[in-house]
Amino acid sequence: MRRIRNIIILSLLISFGLKAQVWSPDGKKIAFFYIHSIEDIYLVNADGSNFKILEGHPERDFSPQWSPDGKQLIFTSVRDGHHEIYRFNTRGKKLKKLTETGFDSMDGDYSPDGKSIVFASNRTGSNELFIMDSDGGGLRRLTHSTMVENTPRWSPDGERIMFLGAETDESDSDIYTIDVDGGNLTRITNTPDIGEFHESWSPDGSKICYIQVVDGVFEIAIVSAEGGKGLSIVSKKGYQAFYPSWAPDGKSITFTRDIMEGTADGLPALFQVSLEGEEQMLSDKNSFNLKPKTK
Repeated sequence: MRRIRNIIILSLLISFGLKAQVWSPDGKKIAFFYIHSIEDIYLVNADGSNFKILEGHPERDFSPQWSPDGKQLIFTSVRDGHHEIYRFNTRGKKLKKLTETGFDSMDGDYSPDGKSIVFASNRTGSNELFIMDSDGGGLRRLTHSTMVENTPRWSPDGERIMFLGAETDESDSDIYTIDVDGGNLTRITNTPDIGEFHESWSPDGSKICYIQVVDGVFEIAIVSAEGGKGLSIVSKKGYQAFYPSWAPDGKSITFTRDIMEGTADGLPALFQVSLEGEEQMLSDKNSFNLKPKTK
């Protein structure tokens, strides 16, 4: 029963988009969303001040990602009745839809040079990875496998793409990497009874942080980008951690946590943890306690 429950939870988390908070390239702002709240894209300063809602659309917006120059944010939205990728100009506040099909396209991530976006789509019948130009053109298929593939993340050096791979929608996922030309598929984790998800590269590309579920506890772990055994740095029964993301200086990781002392019951909060495990709450604001403007 525990394994079945974990599989259901992991499937739901993967389907919601897995990049919950990301630092701006200059390290001054964090874009994020909460899976347990009304799903909007939020912006907050790195110290937790100046919290605001990016757009406040009544449909789900999630999985934000900054462009390398910090001028654009891409995100996934279901405002079309299915998942599509949008681009938001943070200065001119202009919105553009980058994908437009009858299939799901989600979890976009910029290449380090800002010229391309990798994303997952089920347009071939099952979730696989695709790369398009940053304006939505030039589509090419990256993977041709039998796995269910989600949440691709470009390596800082631009040479590899990390993603989650599972045998079926109901299987536990592991972390993989693949070269941008589609070769050299590498399995980073191999834990048949523990699903990994919410993965993030360290700024220098040498490490990966992610969530693992151990005895019902959602932990933050770190593993070498070459593979090996993960080291847990955040684990607390009853206070689940989600969506870890490296700070630009590589010295800390932001994440969201559900039901923590100092927040209203059932509401998530944005936290930061050092690599030594010291935690600090940055913000507990969200759409439950700050109503967005709707369109």
